[in-house]
Amino acid sequence: MTIQKSISRLKLILAICIILTTVSCGLNTASGPNQAPPQATPTPTSVISEPIITPTINRSICSDFTGELEILVKAGPAEAVGLEPFSIGYIPFYVVTVDEPYAVEGSGPLEYDEILVEEWGSYEVELFLKATITGECLNKGDEGELSLEVVLDGAQTVEVISDNFHGVYPWNGTVTEYINLPLIEGASLDGEGWAFVLHLLVE
Repeated sequence: MTIQKSISRLKLILAICIILTTVSCGLNTASGPNQAPPQATPTPTSVISEPIITPTINRSICSDFTGELEILVKAGPAEAVGLEPFSIGYIPFYVVTVDEPYAVEGSGPLEYDEILVEEWGSYEVELFLKATITGECLNKGDEGELSLEVVLDGAQTVEVISDNFHGVYPWNGTVTEYINLPLIEGASLDGEGWAFVLHLLVE
């Protein structure tokens, strides 16, 4: 064997060794049938919390509102004998809806039998009425207003006795009054033969 052939054979052996080594390394790094695949390490992320927004509730001045309408009598020649209108009763009413328009309803009986005796004479009122209230509460920003229909149904008798004067004033039927009052305690309005005073009830 010549030197040249020996060198060629040595190069071939080295080449075969390099190929076998590369294949062996590749097999060692490959996943076998029973080898679990490598698990990926999760990358931590930052979680940004959304701000909690509390809704603003704009409560209407008309919501959950209750009140009373005081009814005062002006029938008969009360002013002629120097009498002021006087109270005969109270009719409760309520807001019956939770959203606009705020509907208002109320009803109740009115019974009154009273005589006022003074030096000038006497003034007697006897009545039985059924009062019904319907309408709405109007929201006007920071203020409110009641727009009401007041129906008074029944009978009334007013008798006035004074110096050289005796008058009897019977009445029966139905009276309907349309009134608008600001939503303020003590707001009042005069009607034909009647007067009305608003009273607010605190919840």
